[in-house]
Order: sequence, then C-alpha cells, then structure tokens
Amino acid sequence: MKIQLLILSFLGCGFAFGQNFTNGPITPGLSGAETFRFGPGFASQIQAGTGFGTGSGNRWFSFGEVSTLSQTLYGNRFQYNERALVTGYTSLSPNNPRIEWIHNGGTTAGNLQFKVASSFTSLVSTLVAEMTPQGNTYFGKYTPGLFNALSAKTAIGFEKDCGLDIVSVGQLPSNIDPIAANIQVNFSGNSGIGLLSNVFNGSFATGVFGKASGLEYSYGVFGRSTSSGNFSAAIYGDLPVNVTGNYWAGYFDGEVYSTGGYLPSDSKLKNSINKEASALEKLILLNPVSYNYSKVEGMNLPQTLQHGFISQELADVFPELTKDVVKPVFDENGKITSEVSFKAINYVGLISVLTAAVQELNSELIKVRSDLDEYKANDVVRGQIIQSTPIVNGYSIEQNVPNPFSDRTSIRFQLAPGVESATLSIFNLNGAFVRDYSLKGNSGEIEILASEIGKGMYIYSLNQNGQEIISKRMIIQ
Repeated sequence: MKIQLLILSFLGCGFAFGQNFTNGPITPGLSGAETFRFGPGFASQIQAGTGFGTGSGNRWFSFGEVSTLSQTLYGNRFQYNERALVTGYTSLSPNNPRIEWIHNGGTTAGNLQFKVASSFTSLVSTLVAEMTPQGNTYFGKYTPGLFNALSAKTAIGFEKDCGLDIVSVGQLPSNIDPIAANIQVNFSGNSGIGLLSNVFNGSFATGVFGKASGLEYSYGVFGRSTSSGNFSAAIYGDLPVNVTGNYWAGYFDGEVYSTGGYLPSDSKLKNSINKEASALEKLILLNPVSYNYSKVEGMNLPQTLQHGFISQELADVFPELTKDVVKPVFDENGKITSEVSFKAINYVGLISVLTAAVQELNSELIKVRSDLDEYKANDVVRGQIIQSTPIVNGYSIEQNVPNPFSDRTSIRFQLAPGVESATLSIFNLNGAFVRDYSLKGNSGEIEILASEIGKGMYIYSLNQNGQEIISKRMIIQ
C-alpha cells in the first residue's frame, strides 16, 4: 500500500508540475532497503527555460544516463544559466570518473569554489580553494579580481615525474611581476622554514634545482637575508660528513665573485699547531707554470691565460693541499648524465707556506746585510792601511797578477838588504787568518792557487818577525 501511495505521489507531482516527467517505469525495490527503482534513462528537472539548453536563462539538472551526439554521460549535471557542474564519467576514451566545470568563458562564469563549514544551519563557510575560468587554482586566501584580469598564468597539477608542477604561461601586463610560487611563513615560535625539500634514495638526488633565462639578468637561485639577530646568511651550506672525501658544502662550476671572504682560523678551533719549517726549501721544489684550460664537457673553465701549479706535481711536495674530485655533469633539466674526475689544489693553504718562506728569506737577507756592512767596514780599514802603507826599509810587494783570478796568480816581492826570508799572510775581510806562504831569498815571485784559499776578497800582507809591513787586496772569482 505504501509503495502504491509513493508511485501515486510521483504521478501527482508530474501532473502538478508539467516540466517534471519520466519515460521509464518505476518499479518496487528488490530489497527491503530499496523502496523503488527507476528504469534505464535519466531523471531531470527543468527549473527555467524550455529544455536542456546551455544559454542564459536555462536552469535544470539531470542524473542518470544522458546520451548526446558525441558521448553518453553517466552521472549528474547541474546547469545554471551558462554554467554547469558535471560529476560522473562518459563513454569517451579514456572514460575516467571526473568532476567537470563547464562555462562560457565570459565574465559571468564566476569561480569554482571549494568550501567547508562547521554548521548545518549557519551560512558562514570557509573558502579553502578556488578555480578561475582561466584555469588557475588558488589555495588559501584569494585576492578577488587578480586572476580574472589576467590571461591564464598559473596551473597547479601533476605532470610527468613531478610531485607538484607549477607552470606560468601567457603574457602578463607590464606592471605585473610574475611569481610562480610565493611562500610566506609568519610565526612566533623558535624556528620556521619557508620551503623544506628532502630527496631520498636513488642514484642521484637534487634537493633544489634553479634555472633562469632572462633577456638581461638571470639568477638560478637568489638569496637575501636581513642583518637582524645573532646570525644571518643569505645562502647557507652545511656538510655534516667527513670532508676528506668528495663532499662539499658548496660547489661552483665556473668563476666565483665575492666582495669579501673569511675562513675559520681561531686558535680554539685548532690543535697540533706547529711552526712552518723548511718552507723555502719546499717552495724551491715547486714548478710555477702558466697555462690555458682545455674545454671539458660539463665544466665551465675560464679560457683566459692562467697562472698556478700542476696538481700532480704539487702533491709530491704538499699532498695535504690537493684533493681528488669527482664532478657530476648535468643536463639542462638538472639530471646527472655523466661525471668528470680530476685533482684540485687548495691555493689558500699555500699562503702560510709562502709567508714562512718570505720570513726565512728575510732572516737570510738580514744576515747578509750585516755581513756586508762588516765587510765594507773592514774593507775601508784595510783600504786605508793599504793606501797609507809606505815602502819600509827596502821591503815591497807588488799587486798580484792577474787580479781578479779564478785559478792562480803571482806576487813579486822584495826584502830589505841582507834579509833572506819573510812570510806572506792571507786574511779575509773580517781579519780572520787564512794561510801563510814562506818567502825565500832577498827577492822573487810566489804563486797562489785559488783552490788553496777559496772564492772571495782577501788581504795579503808581507810580514817580518811577526810585524805586518805591507798589505794589498786580491779577488778570487
């Protein structure tokens, strides 16, 4: 009886509202929970207009199976003037289930909104996402009018192998600076992160990849930090691993410019501190060269004339200042395609060695200058002695010939009458005794060999009974 009354009620509504109708049979349900069942086809209601039109003034809905010229829709359609919301799937391939928003593309299309509410009676709801007629999707706070005034510029979806694909297309007005993603965090806690990127497993991993192509200026990654707080860094790289391997807190393939640079050198950060020793001796073993880099695929090496050392040669003297490097080669999309192996030099580490070598040279120079000053002083004294020494009582010696000499030289001498022996003594410019030669006969000539004395400037004196009588200088080359 209840089923018959329900069927009569539907029929009565059909007579009362001529626009509500059914062509299929209405039958009792097959189970106790199913009250009645519609036959094949679709149920609909036309609220405004004369049919299932899509123009202005047509308002209707349908659910079930609706056949058109090109496809068959299985689901629901809600048409309101020139907008429609469709849920279900079609006979077209692929016939995946869908939620489709159809509109005329004009200004009356409005936006498709996704809202949540916490009450069944309140009209207040929260907007969580909104889609514009241009295909832009905006999550969170929406700025009315921004998307509508522009051509489609942002699409958020899933494509290729990306977890989140953000694409900006279309020509924007000149007063608009496009931003594909704007991330802002306003917090009162201890720490905040605007973007956290973690990539795990696999053979190659890239946390953040930046690529830019501009007509005038391009920055793959741009960092700016304020000067407030105890610590601030525009870009910070951390390497919490053993740095003796092929690991880097920062790696730059190409020339790097910096307006200033510092390295940690505090004594509290160091141990086993030793003074650089034999720095000059080690530097002499190095082979400074000038060179040009070869063009190597995957490396941005400067092509101007360079000055420096060969890593393999430097490693023989300072192995701690060289390091083996394996550099990955990337394609234009940031994927690793191959690698390049080479040996690099820590040129900064050579600064202390060069400083120690200069200090050693300076010490040697100070000593040489001191000795030279003493030589000059003694030379003046010796020169005065030589210039002021007269021929005494028939004694004389001539200037050695040749002078300077490198092999041997001869000195003629004359002793006083009745004297048949004397001594020729050799002294260095400091007055230190070098060697004695015996003179026999009242006059004669004596030969001096350079190998018996050594190179330098010397004073030779004619002595009789321990008294210096005449002195002259000679130079051995």
